[in-house]
Amino acid sequence: MSARAPLGSWTCPSGNSVDVYLEPDSGDGVRHVTLGWDTPPPLCEADLVYYLAVILPAVTRRAQEYLERPGPALAVVL
Repeated sequence: MSARAPLGSWTCPSGNSVDVYLEPDSGDGVRHVTLGWDTPPPLCEADLVYYLAVILPAVTRRAQEYLERPGPALAVVL
């Protein structure tokens, strides 16, 4: 799995959008997630709540599905 994999796109309540990608393994066994925001963090309160309640769980699920690993497979920090 060496290609960049799109995990999804979401639009927050403010209209700010984010595209999320799972990056290729850089050789250390770790794959990073890239979040491409229209307007980068810090997020307004409504968008932060939406990120924590909707986007982060969805990204986690999709990364787990893509990597075929159940359980904790992802940590995302804003």
